[in-house]
Amino acid sequence: MMRSLFAICSGLMSLMPLAQAGDTLEAVEAERAKLQAESRNAEALCYERFAVNACLSEVATQRRAHAAVLRKRELALRDAQRAERTLEQLDRLSEKQADEVQRTLEARGKLAAPPAETKVATAPTKPPASTGEKAAPITPEQAAANRAAFEAKQEEAARRKAELEKRLLEKRDRAEPLPTTP
Repeated sequence: MMRSLFAICSGLMSLMPLAQAGDTLEAVEAERAKLQAESRNAEALCYERFAVNACLSEVATQRRAHAAVLRKRELALRDAQRAERTLEQLDRLSEKQADEVQRTLEARGKLAAPPAETKVATAPTKPPASTGEKAAPITPEQAAANRAAFEAKQEEAARRKAELEKRLLEKRDRAEPLPTTP
């Protein structure tokens, strides 16, 4: 009986080499299921012995140790998968950027030397305004429109403020003061 328990435990130990080259998450899950099944069998053997609690604690200790090894393998596999996905995403991003650069270079080449038979009508583009440069001057009509819009907003804000103050005064008139303490 003791030999069979030892054989089961040593069999569990041989199942758990660290992450191998061909390891997959499915293999780790299968080994975890096998570990649980063998642990149940070892526990059943423990119930046939006289010192049941000691045997059960040994089986539980070994099961936890093997589960920790499986967990480490699983984490290593997940880290490897995450790193692989990251590399794939970076590759896709660099390809996308290279394609975009190629398209902009082609567009610049086409704009610089359009073919004689086709005329390209391009819309005038605004140069990007940097922080150090001033914006384009505003025409007098735009300035007048901006000032009228500003004054209308100011009048509306003053009207709302007056309404709010009026409502607050009406509420104050309706409320009775709290009694004073003697």
